[in-house]
Amino acid sequence: MRCPYCDKPDTRVIDSRQTEDGYVVRRRRVCDACGKRFTTYESAEASILMIVKKDGRREAFERKKVINGLKKACEKRPVSMGEIEDIAARIEQKLYALGEKEVLSDRVGEFVMDELRKTDQVAYIRFASVYREFADVEKFAEEIDALRKHSAHSAGRTIQIAIDGPSGAGKSTIAKGVAAKLGIDYIDTGAMYRAMALKVKRTGTDASDEAALAELLADTEIDFEDGQVTLDGEPVESEIRTPEISEGASVIAAIGIVREKLVDAQRAIGRSKNVVLDGRDIGTHVFPDSKYKFYLTATAEERASRRYKELKDRGEDVTFEEVLKDVQERDYRDMTRDVDPLRKADDAVEIDSTNMTIDEVVNFVVDSLNK
Repeated sequence: MRCPYCDKPDTRVIDSRQTEDGYVVRRRRVCDACGKRFTTYESAEASILMIVKKDGRREAFERKKVINGLKKACEKRPVSMGEIEDIAARIEQKLYALGEKEVLSDRVGEFVMDELRKTDQVAYIRFASVYREFADVEKFAEEIDALRKHSAHSAGRTIQIAIDGPSGAGKSTIAKGVAAKLGIDYIDTGAMYRAMALKVKRTGTDASDEAALAELLADTEIDFEDGQVTLDGEPVESEIRTPEISEGASVIAAIGIVREKLVDAQRAIGRSKNVVLDGRDIGTHVFPDSKYKFYLTATAEERASRRYKELKDRGEDVTFEEVLKDVQERDYRDMTRDVDPLRKADDAVEIDSTNMTIDEVVNFVVDSLNK
């Protein structure tokens, strides 16, 4: 296949996978001539999944039928049509992942139950009352009581520790240290924006073109594997720490549709387990109800000095003056942007790390959690 950028035929496939519906193969390619990456979508012949009902009848799986069942269960509940469609898509993906040509209808029902249990308690009970065919009021009451206990346990199970602050304050270093000391996961939210900035650069997308950016976001997956950020399944930690990508991340972080997608991803991760997250709006926007909020800062000169040393150690050809200017410009951009600007949450504990060591800041945060 020819490269859409340089029109050379020297392109190769990095990886391939079928989309959820099984009818399209997504291939990520790279051009050996110009080095740019692009994605193609090619038709694929999908195997037909048959559902075996309790009475022995068989019928082809239809996502539409799952959606209709979910709509009935979620009627007049605070569950959007978009959420219902996402649930149905996840269920279909799970079914195809089983690798079976025929699946019992009970399996479909259990997948629906699992999804509704996490989405809305009332919708879950509605579906359960029909699917499980409760014989009497006592059994139905037992199910509701079990659900309440599960909900109460889940509500108190996870904590989110929010560490906000300006560029170069040492948020990532401190967040990693706190996570390690507490034995919980660290989520580098800044790396998510950096990864998106990297994709914008790779694809040559105009960040000011909202339609093009929305299309790119729909075709982007940003996640973490072993604490390292991945972009569309590819580890990109070493590529996102340059001044150019740092600058790009600050720019796209001010764009509403980018923040909306990545904030949703951060919330999903933070609600599933105990985490430490660092960024610029974790305590004010991503998890405003978090009990543990910190605002980590330092003088612009101190932050620039730390960044300058880090870049020089990597072999970057920069001057202190350039780094200081970049820090000051980024502070202004982050604090004055229209979408979720950088600010200290009213109930956040402020930490000035200018004259503190890393261990001192980490211990201060951990000790504060126990007060």
